[in-house]
Amino acid sequence: MNYLPVSQPIRWHYLRRTALWFVALYTILYTLPLTDMEAIIELTEWVGPQVLHLDNAKKIWNTGSGDTSFSYAYLFVLSSFCLGMAVLLAAVVGPRRNYTLFYVLTQTFVRYYLAYFMLFYGFAKVFEGQFISPPLVSLEQTYGNSSPMGIVWVMMGLSKAYAVFGGLGEVIGGLLLFFRRTKTLGALLIVAVMTNVVMLNFAYDIPVKLFSSYLLLLAFFVLAPDIPALVRLFLLQQPAQLKQSSLALSGKGQRLTHLIGKTLVILFLIMKTSGNFKPFPDADIALRGTYKAETFVLGTDTLPPLTTDSIRWQKLLIENSYGILLRMNNKQEYYNTKIDEQKKTIRFTNMHDSTQRYTLNYVWAKDTFQLRGEWEGKPLQASFRRRKIEDYTLTGRGFHWISEYPYNR
Repeated sequence: MNYLPVSQPIRWHYLRRTALWFVALYTILYTLPLTDMEAIIELTEWVGPQVLHLDNAKKIWNTGSGDTSFSYAYLFVLSSFCLGMAVLLAAVVGPRRNYTLFYVLTQTFVRYYLAYFMLFYGFAKVFEGQFISPPLVSLEQTYGNSSPMGIVWVMMGLSKAYAVFGGLGEVIGGLLLFFRRTKTLGALLIVAVMTNVVMLNFAYDIPVKLFSSYLLLLAFFVLAPDIPALVRLFLLQQPAQLKQSSLALSGKGQRLTHLIGKTLVILFLIMKTSGNFKPFPDADIALRGTYKAETFVLGTDTLPPLTTDSIRWQKLLIENSYGILLRMNNKQEYYNTKIDEQKKTIRFTNMHDSTQRYTLNYVWAKDTFQLRGEWEGKPLQASFRRRKIEDYTLTGRGFHWISEYPYNR
């Protein structure tokens, strides 16, 4: 790999200067919390309906979606501003300026920015932060009533090996971006990984289309100066050499300072992106499972399993930290649960109304389960048949080296 010192300016034509200014402005402004500013919010909410005909371009906080109407309107506002400024700056700041140094600084910022998110999403997969094992409510739901995004989340959470495989691709690609000698390999790996991610987001309607596409474009930006050499090598089968520009550090003190600073930044980003995830998930509680009500007595009434009944329980799903009550009419109620294994009690606290709090005694013997206590002001006695997590075909099938016939259900 041949390194060119940035102290030797190279004339950049107008379109190339404009593209560089646009990338530099966009990536810097995108990282700033501009959408928290009242003026930016008002401008974006005006542009949405007036320019893009998006009637619902209001700022919605913490929706979990990155593809809201406001997001598209903000993309238009930010892109228009950056393009206008790039056209102006490329004309004002002429080709005699040292654009090589500007490019190296811009690409360095992009590399570290992209590496941060690759590490963040990669560690989230490796440490089971983004995709968890399928919850009971998903296992009880039919395919027909599930969403395309829900199917992807179940698929990824079902196979820890596949999630780790994808996560390692992102982590390794991010780590390779930190160093000039390996950034091309890292960018190639990220392009491969993120192309698959972007395709999943579009094909299964996962609302991270804008941001994932943005990360993919940043990977292509890092890879851009190497594309001609890669084309000559892989397509034309001609000798090729990567040419990269580098900062010239003359003194020993400068090189040492650069090494220490770079090491601290890399360690900080690794700790920041991996520190929020547990290396190993907590073990399931003993009572985790789906409990189908067989008998249900509330007060003095024994309630039959009528599908129109809004009082009788159909199923009780006990997860590791919460429970879901499913009535006969399929109404779902979510409760925080606290299990006391010594006293054999379960305390249910309604997630939407903390005043609804009930403590029931339980008797558990193998696959049978009984609850007794007071519920909604009336005595409750109910017996259940338990279905453990491994009793589901999806989670209990496991891996088989040998299959005489396909097990496709």
